[in-house]
Amino acid sequence: MVTKMQTSPIYAVVDLETTGTNLKNGDRIIQIGCVLVSDGEVINHFQTNINPRMPIPTPIEQLTGITNAAVRNAPLFDDVAATIYSLLSDTIFVAHNVNFDFPFLNAELEKAGFPTLEITAIDTVTLSQILLPTAQSFRLRDLTSYLAIAHDSPHSADSDASATGKLLIKLLNKLHQTPTMTLKAITNLGLELPYETMQVFKHEIDRRSKDESVLAEDLYIKDGIVLKKELPSPTINLTKVPKYPSSKTAKQKIFGDHLRYRGSQAKMMNMIYNNYSHPEPQNLIIEAGTGVGKTLGYLVPMLYLTYPNQKVVVSTATNVLQQQMASQAMTQLNQILPFEVGCVVLKGNEHYLDLAKFVHSLSVVEEANQVQMIKARLLIWLLQTNTGDLDELQLTSYRAAYFNEITHQGVGSLNTQNDFYDDDFLIRRQHQLKHANVIITNHAYLGQHAQELGEQLDQPYLIIDEAQHLSENILRQSRRTLNFQSIMTVIHLLEGLVNDGNSRNLSEVFAQLPMAIYNVKLLRTDLSDLENAIKQFEQALYRQFMLNISSADSAQIIEQPIDNQTLLRMLQPSNDILASIKQALGSIHLHFNALHHLFESQSNRWLISDRYLVTQFQSQLVHLTQTDETLNQFMDILNNQADAAVFWLTVQQSLEQSTMRLSGGLLTTNKFLVKQIYPYFKRPTFVGATLFSSSRSQFLYHQLDLDQRQTKTKKLVSPFNYADQSRLFIANDAPIISAQNYQDYIRYLSDTIYQITKNNPRQTMVLFNSLLTIEQIYSQLRSTDLFTKRDILAQGITGTKEKLLKQFTAGHQSILLGAASFWEGIDLPKNQLELLIITRLPFDSPAEVLTKAENNWLQKNHKNPFYNSALPKATLKIRQGLGRLIRTEEDRGVAIILDKRIIERKYGQTMLKTLPEALPIESLPTEEIIDETKNFFKK
Repeated sequence: MVTKMQTSPIYAVVDLETTGTNLKNGDRIIQIGCVLVSDGEVINHFQTNINPRMPIPTPIEQLTGITNAAVRNAPLFDDVAATIYSLLSDTIFVAHNVNFDFPFLNAELEKAGFPTLEITAIDTVTLSQILLPTAQSFRLRDLTSYLAIAHDSPHSADSDASATGKLLIKLLNKLHQTPTMTLKAITNLGLELPYETMQVFKHEIDRRSKDESVLAEDLYIKDGIVLKKELPSPTINLTKVPKYPSSKTAKQKIFGDHLRYRGSQAKMMNMIYNNYSHPEPQNLIIEAGTGVGKTLGYLVPMLYLTYPNQKVVVSTATNVLQQQMASQAMTQLNQILPFEVGCVVLKGNEHYLDLAKFVHSLSVVEEANQVQMIKARLLIWLLQTNTGDLDELQLTSYRAAYFNEITHQGVGSLNTQNDFYDDDFLIRRQHQLKHANVIITNHAYLGQHAQELGEQLDQPYLIIDEAQHLSENILRQSRRTLNFQSIMTVIHLLEGLVNDGNSRNLSEVFAQLPMAIYNVKLLRTDLSDLENAIKQFEQALYRQFMLNISSADSAQIIEQPIDNQTLLRMLQPSNDILASIKQALGSIHLHFNALHHLFESQSNRWLISDRYLVTQFQSQLVHLTQTDETLNQFMDILNNQADAAVFWLTVQQSLEQSTMRLSGGLLTTNKFLVKQIYPYFKRPTFVGATLFSSSRSQFLYHQLDLDQRQTKTKKLVSPFNYADQSRLFIANDAPIISAQNYQDYIRYLSDTIYQITKNNPRQTMVLFNSLLTIEQIYSQLRSTDLFTKRDILAQGITGTKEKLLKQFTAGHQSILLGAASFWEGIDLPKNQLELLIITRLPFDSPAEVLTKAENNWLQKNHKNPFYNSALPKATLKIRQGLGRLIRTEEDRGVAIILDKRIIERKYGQTMLKTLPEALPIESLPTEEIIDETKNFFKK
């Protein structure tokens, strides 16, 4: 096979549409598209339909738009084989998934009597994965959107080939801009890429002169690695701080063409500015409906209040919202403000790359090609990132053992003598923190570091965005789990690093140092002791709490609440088993620290691979440290707040094995916020789109530990025209679920969802309370013709939340069946979501461990669990779910609730009153809802 690339090669970018993906089953080509690319330009193109001499399956017709009629008079492959063979000879074959297109085309050529193409073949999927490390998805349709490449007809061979050709040009340009040192580091990884894809990198190195290519101004080299320079701090103009634009005219002047004036947003800005301009500001709660523009609504006045010497801490619910704020909001602010502002994002240490550890890992060739691919992506990413935040890489599906070895353990874990100390991303973050005007964090981080932030930043201002999640995030942070299977896995990994075996281990590394070998032997004993103690603890818990729990099904998950006082006695240091665990953990740390000290004191004698092994042990040891921390936290809660805490065991039984977890934590913040967070900041402002569950409910104030008398509140309604843009239909004949009619209920749901979606081919989200119900509805829909006509995505079945969202946002007339986290925090504007179906009012299951425990706690404190917890939570969830539908002024959509309790029960009226006043609500039989939904979209 020819692998040498010419100086100016011709790339033949090919896409095939076929009757199916299985050559052995006789699948054939039905369409070929090809564009020729040379010197960064498309120089020719070719496209033809092919008569496959077999019927085109219906799903393929629907996917590609190529019908049997369209290919009936098309040429046979034999008729065009000579043209294709001639066209592709002496070119470099390119495809988006070359492992499919190249062998498929060669098989067809062989059938037509031609030899297979012995030419170089490369894959744009793999090239994109390496060269575009921050792309969310590597499907062609998603990449063209990411790179703003015109791609009008996905799954049409001509359009796909053209789009892939343009993608190739951009990838080659990216390659040309990549430093030679980075390219060499990638080629040294020994990657196994499809066909000759690796040759692209080697050819680029050969193409260059012997001298290293000139680096871009924003890059620099450190010990063989190319990095992006730290961003300069914002310029501070101390001559005169501009006056806050309080009037409409003044706001419009600074907004210019960058930001549209919104009356509700302007009210929000003035309310915040006036509150903090007062000598005695109050706590401030602002419910800002969707479309108000709350982020700039609070940042603009806060920056006028604080610039240049004070700081604003903004805490939001998720890491994703942090990134959006840092990239989008800060860009807009610097377009409209008369002074330059900067921000820094704060997350937990584990989100960041430890640069020194990563560089050490490059010297080790992993057996898993996937890990080597991650290293290649990281090398390219280091040319782009200023933060070292691994979330930029969208690598959730790759969070494997390798990341335990390269993620950060905090500034305290760094060796100040390490060559990469000054380049470390957390050291950089400390520098940025001094100069940033806005510090963007999340609720979990705030709960752990409030005192540190307040003292370091001299009592800054505090904005709690998505305030409805603050309490639950703090509580979630307090809840920890001891997963006995995971602990055993870590122990076995550590034992593999110290025991003699086939692969290199610490015994071999330290073979010439008797004192070190002595500590290695002690580590073996310590790990064995810990393993035995953990097994004994697991068995003791099972005997104490699970032995008499009967289970009808051998393959299920059992959650069993356990008595706090009994658990407290088992966790006492005087307990022999706990004493053994603590002693083993202490000994492991003691002996590894001694080993590590010897290692660092003779740092010049070690290979990079030796250092990597020590780093591996150190990284895995962190998990055992977390085990110790969890046991200590359990003890602290049980000793000090046992009345407001819950603990439970989870046993997952299967035919192969049984696993157990011990979980627990607080049920209520119990004045944590007012004692441990608020004192370190100025009076906070709380913001969110859905904060209040009713006009009289005290739920929010209790959740936020606030005194209503010392708190200002303001509700800013959404500017959207709900009367024209939307409808809410409620099925007044929907059955109410019970044990007796469960199967009838499932049939009603599946039939109704089928009828509504069949008659309304729109982007549709169906919200459930249970993954089990999703599984049953998905199974029913699979047996209908809807399954072949629409892309049906189901949480827990067809992918993770992240994967499903990517597919859904890029979809056309897709149906997404989701639960839990799909009720909120998802932005699907315009035609990304037009139809929303809520199958059941979102009350928490009373059988869940946490719900039971919370209800018991409320009753003990003389509160009604339904009105003080269940109803407010469900009401907010309904508001949040319906909030997915209308996100912009151009959106149009229908929401349908298939639960008549919302119109028949008194509490349902409480829920409905919290919805936008202008939202048209109609109660109709299910059959009429199907017709009315269709009529709405016709208009």
